[in-house]
Amino acid sequence: MDFDAHLPAHCDDVRVRRLRYGDAEAFALGTRDPAVREHGHLPLTEYTPHIVREQIDGVIAQGLADGTLAALAIADRASDHFAGSVVLFDIHDDRAEVGFWLTPQARGRGFAVKSLHAVAGLGAAAGLSVLQARTSPENVASQRVLEASGFTSKGAARPQRTPSGAVVPLLAFVRPL
Repeated sequence: MDFDAHLPAHCDDVRVRRLRYGDAEAFALGTRDPAVREHGHLPLTEYTPHIVREQIDGVIAQGLADGTLAALAIADRASDHFAGSVVLFDIHDDRAEVGFWLTPQARGRGFAVKSLHAVAGLGAAAGLSVLQARTSPENVASQRVLEASGFTSKGAARPQRTPSGAVVPLLAFVRPL
């Protein structure tokens, strides 16, 4: 999948773009937010600006180059300020899983829904036909975001392994592109 060729992607006042060194401080700070820690299931337990910059040059650059990972920034379209992260991962054939989180300052502005619409366009342009997402039954806000951006629930929660490696009950959602 060539996601990079279709970046940045936009929906209204939201831009989805490559992560930049200038995002490293805000990204690291955002991962310390209690809601992100509880529901984000991020692969690392700790992010520092240095680690984020290393990932931008390493695993993120490699994933974009070979089409196996798209770890992207959610930004305010007018100011280009970092507002959160959206990631396409577990990419197989014509489908990928999407995960997202917002900084506390960006919440309540519709950025999550708009970023998922932008990512749906990006995925379709890159050749995907289905986006998948998972969230915990307790994360009602994430469920609302997924449903508002065209995802439908696929039934009851069941134990699944997260990107952090934890096995927890998760609800599955899908969105055809």
